[in-house]
Amino acid sequence: MNNHTTGHGDRSPVTDRTRIPLLRLTWPILVENILRVSLSSVDVLMLSFYSAKAVAAMGIILQFVFFLQLLYLMVATGASILISQNLGAGHTNKAGQIALGSMVLAVAFSGVLSVAMFICANPAIGLYKLDPEVHRYAWQFMAVYSLGSVFTALGMVQSAILRAHGHTREPMMVNMIANAINVFGNYLFIFGPIGIPVLGVTGVALATVASQAVACAIMALRTRKYHDIELPLRRLFKVPRPVYVQILKVGVPTAGENLSYTIGQLLIMKIIAGFGTSALAATSYALTILRYIFITSVSIGMGTQIKVGYLVGAGMFETAYRKVYRYFFTGFALSVTLMSILFIAQAPILHLFTADAVVLRLIAAVFVVSLVLEPGRNFNVIIIPALKGSGDVRFPVYMGMIFMWGIGVVFSYVFGHTFGWGLTGVWIALTCDEWIRGMVIFLRWRGGKWRTKSLVTIPPIATELP
Repeated sequence: MNNHTTGHGDRSPVTDRTRIPLLRLTWPILVENILRVSLSSVDVLMLSFYSAKAVAAMGIILQFVFFLQLLYLMVATGASILISQNLGAGHTNKAGQIALGSMVLAVAFSGVLSVAMFICANPAIGLYKLDPEVHRYAWQFMAVYSLGSVFTALGMVQSAILRAHGHTREPMMVNMIANAINVFGNYLFIFGPIGIPVLGVTGVALATVASQAVACAIMALRTRKYHDIELPLRRLFKVPRPVYVQILKVGVPTAGENLSYTIGQLLIMKIIAGFGTSALAATSYALTILRYIFITSVSIGMGTQIKVGYLVGAGMFETAYRKVYRYFFTGFALSVTLMSILFIAQAPILHLFTADAVVLRLIAAVFVVSLVLEPGRNFNVIIIPALKGSGDVRFPVYMGMIFMWGIGVVFSYVFGHTFGWGLTGVWIALTCDEWIRGMVIFLRWRGGKWRTKSLVTIPPIATELP
């Protein structure tokens, strides 16, 4: 059994990472995700005091930003899975090489993409046929953000490195600081106190880039503080080429799945748009509220991926097999409980958002279907990360593409338009996708094929945990 440092200080006690409780990994991730969800619209909210056209521009901008972040997540995901497995196997030197390689890839990848986005953003924005002022605002933000997005990419990779080593509190704390800087920067450049020039959208972009740059600097310092993270920067440009290949081999399929899901969701939104403004408004409100339900399961899934990486790297397949069932049923029970509470208390909550009777009726129907949908989502947001953490990265990608499009997108149209069930039909289609795909994923885990997909050399003797 392999010993590693896992404490939260400079002089941490030595312990086995496979024994780190899931709760210790997950709760900081949950807090960070809740903060991220709560503050995801802060730019839009503060810009509403500046210009309605600036807010309209942000609706377009966020699609470009999300697209870039999905591509950057490719490197971070590959690094996280490989580092956790190598740490579980006791290969700390290899974990350090992967961490260095992921940082080099992040900088190189984001450097090329940021320049490409800077060049292509203006003509791409032009495809939307926007009001000239809205177009100008959108271009102002992208011109600044795209060239500074290297900090976003590097920050995502640094967060992945820290989390993979078991230090999930660090990204949480750093992102809290970054969010505070972002909000303060928005305030300075939108409201212009004490004579500071009002830069509007450009100022919001500068605040965003500055907050990410500060986050990168803090995480770099915190990473150096932990003695269990081997990150010899003097060997930054001596990382073996196979390390880069391995990171991309794991990360690229995940990025493909994310992009496929995003495009599918855009098509589903187009289908919903065909039902009218009330349906779009109901969808927006419903997702805003439901996000707080499924973010719990998503956070458990992120912790599960790290935990399974440790266990598989250490050769503890049976322990991983048993514990993933426990994590899944925990998430399932939480989803049932939280969704039931929301369903019972929906009236006062919904009236905080709207008083439109038509919209409220649509949301109420969506919530009825969500009583089934949200528990089923746990199959995919907990067991899929478990499969990826074990090294079985391609199967869930293929299943995601087949079912998200073959059921989610196709039957959203069939149930919504052909059968005339409207927005409720779309939600039923999404429920079918989550449950049917989830059953296939569940059987994959139960079948144990993932036991043959490890990305590291397994120790010859492994002691299973009780």
